[in-house]
Parts: sequence; structure tokens; C-alpha cells
Amino acid sequence: MNKNKYHTLEKFYIYPQYIGIYKLEKHLHDIEKILNTNPKDFSTLNPKKYYFFKMPVCGHPQKISLTELKKRIENNNPVELCCRICKWLINSKINYEQLARLYSVNNDKPLSNVNYRKNEVIFTCPDCGDDTPYKEMRWVLDHLKKGESFKEYCRGKCNSIGMKYPDLVPLWDESRNKISILSVPANDDNLYHRKWYFLCAVCDKPIDTPTTVYNAIINSSRCTQHKINPGTSFAEMAIFFSFIRCLSKFPYIEVNHKYKYYRNREFDIFIIVTINDVQYFFAVEVDGKHHGNTVQKDMEKNQYAANNKIHLERIRDLELADIELENFNNIIQRTSTDKKELNKIIPELLNRFIKWISNLNMENEKFKKLKASIIKEIKNVDVIRDEKAIFQQLDHSTKKLLKDDPDLKPIFDQLREDVRKELGDFITVTEQDIKRPFICSKCGEPWEQYVYVVVRNFRNSKNKATGCPTCANKNKEHNNKLKRKALVLKNEGFTQKEIGEILGRTQSTISSWLSNM
Repeated sequence: MNKNKYHTLEKFYIYPQYIGIYKLEKHLHDIEKILNTNPKDFSTLNPKKYYFFKMPVCGHPQKISLTELKKRIENNNPVELCCRICKWLINSKINYEQLARLYSVNNDKPLSNVNYRKNEVIFTCPDCGDDTPYKEMRWVLDHLKKGESFKEYCRGKCNSIGMKYPDLVPLWDESRNKISILSVPANDDNLYHRKWYFLCAVCDKPIDTPTTVYNAIINSSRCTQHKINPGTSFAEMAIFFSFIRCLSKFPYIEVNHKYKYYRNREFDIFIIVTINDVQYFFAVEVDGKHHGNTVQKDMEKNQYAANNKIHLERIRDLELADIELENFNNIIQRTSTDKKELNKIIPELLNRFIKWISNLNMENEKFKKLKASIIKEIKNVDVIRDEKAIFQQLDHSTKKLLKDDPDLKPIFDQLREDVRKELGDFITVTEQDIKRPFICSKCGEPWEQYVYVVVRNFRNSKNKATGCPTCANKNKEHNNKLKRKALVLKNEGFTQKEIGEILGRTQSTISSWLSNM
């Protein structure tokens, strides 16, 4: 080699004996190949043979001949004076240093040797630190070059259920799910199909029945004891809670939940304001999606309110957006099923209450104090933070409990044992919101029914029937089994009376069964 001809290029040469001073990282550069390729003496280089040099513009190692490097420098094209990786990043919104931080130390190949389309690569997320494999570099790099965040392509904690839905983290039962919520990808299968175990949002106890993540998001996880009754939506409970919190300290205001009027009809929330012995009424209806089938009844209630000078406001479910109520405009329309939306709806409703009450004949000083309390509540509304308190507010402990009525002990004793232990202090004689599991004390067969139905039938029955459909001859599957057995016994020579005694049925019942077979 003519050293004088190429001596200006020596400063770019990588001397293998001094490899440490270049501070090369083995997951980014092929250090072993550099050591095996470059001779220790620059003067021994063949001008047409390829060696590793630091590229003049970016400073990263690149295999190139002396002849080619000299030619590129003379042409003074900055793009050609960069390593192959930096060429990928020309005119993009990501630089080499940023890409190097994303390129995982766990890759099989160093970054300098990776093909844009052929090699599998692993990226390390800068936010969560987890590795994400991809089959081709371009699948992610094409997006990063446009300025997109790698977080969108991370399949680690960033894309986990725990990171996307942080409210579920304290409710996740890791001991039973056997995996951290921060390690479960937030894909369709894990969100909408696979079921997981959660803790109760009210008492923090494990819930026996697993559920989907989507269901836990929409209807926060609760154990059997703290499940919201179907007749009282969370939205209704939250609204009532806010009214109670800001109005209960004023002796001239009465806030009622499920206020009964005209036989069995009711308003969800009914507020009575007494001023100078004159009563004024403000009502709220929280319309769930089932109100799509009760339009006529809703319009009748609207008319009743108008005729009786009751100011009525309606909170309408998302699915009721296209259903109009004639001559009624006091509506707050929900646009989402997300409970966090209530943090906007409740303040709007409280502002409407202020506007309504400002038109009443109230003393100025009294109105100022009332308004101040309501405004404080408006600023303090947070249904997620107050979820436990909201539920407990509606836990009416004054109702008569099933366990406390000695005449109904046969009914209480038939409740499934775990339900008796967990819910004995909550199940009322008139409960009609949820079917409870019973075990028949006579035949041992299980069934489910509303408590008030079982109690009503027990009280009205001359024989004090405990409600078991098997014993009451109402269980079709069991009856068909008995009928088949009765036919077998008949063919074996048993009389109808004997068959009745064996199966626990009257002779007339056996006669009726056999005559119809």
C-alpha cells in the first residue's frame, strides 16, 4: 500500500489492539469480526480489501475498502459517509442513539449486522424495560421513523392490562390468576373472552366466580354480598350519594331514595324542600336501557310530575339516545357506559338543582349557604374514589332481616350454607332483586328463587311449603325421571299404592302419570 496516498484515512481506522478505547458495545457492533478482520499495522492494508473504519460523519464502524472510502470523501456526499444503519435513519424522526437504546442486548445479532427485512429483532421498551420480539426490523422502525412512540408497539408491561387499566391493579387476584396483571397482554382474548379472578372492590375479599376484564371495567368487581342490586344502578347510587352528602345537613331538605307514589310507582330520587311551610319537589329518574320498552310509562310519569308541580330531571342511558319523550326536555343524555362519565353528569345535575332552587322563595342568606355546599360537592365529585362509600350509603340496615323472623326459620335454614354465613346480616324478608340459592331440607335438591317469593308462598301455604320445586312437583326433569321409574316399577309388578310409597307421591299422582304414558 502507498501509505502517503491513504495516510489521511488512518484516523478512521480501527486498531484491534486498542479496541477498548472505541467503547463499542457488542450488541450494537460485531467486535469479534473487527478483531479478526483488521490487522494491527495500518501500512499493511490492501487498498482494495475491506476493513472496518469509523465512518467520517456518524463515527460508527463500517466495513469498507480504502479506495472506496477515499472516493466517498472526495465526493463529499454526507449520506455515503454514514454507516448502513445511519443511512436508514436519514430524514427520519429517530436517530442512531435512540434506536441503539431500543435495540435489546438479548439480540442474537449486533445491530450493525441486522437486515432490514430478514432478521428477527428484539426491542427493549424505554418505559417499562420489557423486551418485545419482532420478525423484521422494518415492522417497527418504519413507524419510529415517522415519530411514533415505541410504547405503541411494546408487548410488555406497557401493553399489559395493568398499565392500560391501572384501576384494576389493586383488585387483581394474583395468587389465583398465577400471573401479574402487568404481565398479561391487553389483547382481545384476555380482555373479552378469558376469565380472571378479582378481589371485591368494597371489602377486598376474593370473589369466587371469575369474570372477564371487560366486565370488571364496566361493572367493578364485587363479591356476592356487595353486588349492586339490579334495581339500583351504580349511576343512581352515585347521584343519590352526592345529593345526600351536600344536602343532608340542611333540616328543611329531605332526600329520598325510591320514593313511592300512587300505589307502586316511584321516583328514583325525590327531594322535598320546605320553605315557610310550603313544600317544593325535585325528582331524578335514572333511565337504564330497559326504558326503551317503557316509553309510555315514562311519559305518564312526566305528566304526573308536571301536574303535581314536581321538577323532574332524567339521566338517560346511552342506548336511549334515539328514543324521544314528547314534550319533555329536562334530559342529561349519557354518551358512554364508562362510570367515570358520572364525574361530569353529577355536577351538571347539581347545577340544574341550583338553578331550580334559585327560583324558589328562599331567604338570601339561607340560599348562599345551600349553594356553597352544593358547589363544594360539585368540585368534590369522584365516583371512582368514593365507590365504597357510595355502595355503603345504600346499604339499608333498617329493613327486617330473614334471619330475625322466628316464623321464617325454615326458609332461612334452607339458604345455601355459604350464603347464610356471608349474607345473613343483609338478606331481608322482602328482598326481590336477586335470586338466592336454596337447598331443600327434605329432598336435598338445590334451586334458586327470590326470597320474597319463597316467604310469600310459605306464609300463604296451608302446609307451610318451603318452596322446593322438586317437592312441589314442579321440576320437570325430576318428574320425568320419577315417571320413568314408576313405569319400571309397574312392569316389575308393583301396585300404584306401592309405587307411590317408594317415590314419595300419592296414588292418584302415580295413576295420572301411568295413564298418560
